[in-house]
Amino acid sequence: MQDFTWQCLILIYMNTITIDHHQITYTIVYHKGRKSIQLKLNSPNHLTITAPTKFPREGIEKILLDKSKWIVKQIRKLTTVATNPINKSISHGAVILYLGLPHTLIFITKSNSKPAVHLEENQIILNLPPLTAKDTETVSQLLLKQWYLDCAMKTLSTKTAFWASTIEVNPKRITIKDQKTRWGSCSSRGNINYNWRIIMAPPEVIDYLVVHELCHLRIPNHSETFWQEVGKFSPLFKQHRTWLRTNGMMLMSIL
Repeated sequence: MQDFTWQCLILIYMNTITIDHHQITYTIVYHKGRKSIQLKLNSPNHLTITAPTKFPREGIEKILLDKSKWIVKQIRKLTTVATNPINKSISHGAVILYLGLPHTLIFITKSNSKPAVHLEENQIILNLPPLTAKDTETVSQLLLKQWYLDCAMKTLSTKTAFWASTIEVNPKRITIKDQKTRWGSCSSRGNINYNWRIIMAPPEVIDYLVVHELCHLRIPNHSETFWQEVGKFSPLFKQHRTWLRTNGMMLMSIL
């Protein structure tokens, strides 16, 4: 099946391929300004490929076959996320992660109630005024996201101060960002950025991320020397990195 569409000098081509018994529909987006190939699995049966305009279609299928193990691995991850009841929705009784542990969302509606969120054992309680179903969904999402952002800023600021003192580095600024592809970054100016969704991960995984970014203040690459430095302060960093790789999609799938 082919579907060619011109839009802002972009050519879109669609086809299907079978990889390890998985039938996948893939979309190739040929972009004039693109210089390399990018693969993104949008769902267990759909893949988006961004490619330079002159890259041959037969070369795309060769890349897909060469990357078959990676594609199958991503399919399994997405399937696991789809079947996992955690981080599926923001609604009364839904389960969502906080500091690596599942918490039940409890919506409490009261007249003249000021919107607020508070933690109580294994529950995250949202106090809401009387609203329509649609408004309840909107307000609860905004409220919960802001709560997570506030918790992330407090937790990450504290952990960054602790580990910066331990590692003996001096970050210039800490910023909490809303990202879908990165957990953190360190700029050449010494500014540290964190993805607020890391607050859903276990504390030891958060510590690993903080150590990782602070070590970049000493070594601005991912060389063997860098990982040795990370290992000094986070001996189980490989385990924590695996946790993020395994559960990252689940954390990114909400809010």
